Amino acid sequence: MPTQEQIQAAQQASESALPFAELLATRLTDIADGLRRGDDAPALSSLGESTGDIESFLTYLTLVSEIVESEAPLSSRVVEYVGSIAKQVESLEEPLSNLDLVEVADTIELDLVRNLEEYPVIHQNLCTHLAEVN
Repeated sequence: MPTQEQIQAAQQASESALPFAELLATRLTDIADGLRRGDDAPALSSLGESTGDIESFLTYLTLVSEIVESEAPLSSRVVEYVGSIAKQVESLEEPLSNLDLVEVADTIELDLVRNLEEYPVIHQNLCTHLAEVN
């Protein structure tokens, strides 16, 4: 069972990840829209600039999953979520290297953005569970 300090740290990390999820969902939607409009260079530049925020978001969630490791169902869900985001980011490599920008836009919009938009529900479930443990 996590200590009081660990619960607070997990709640703070989860809360800190919320703006990253919202920012990334908005930015990635704009990137996908730019690719669909043919504004490839600015959209690809923005995608490259977004990698740091994606890494920060995943770092917060990895911290949360490590803190709540003893809470198996909750930890598993967070780990699964982190894995799905990472997998979706990795899945961009092939279409990017092939300059298949339609596939890049589809993956961003249909997979990655939708997944990021689900984070507030995961955050709420996490906070509810941690409050019960507390």
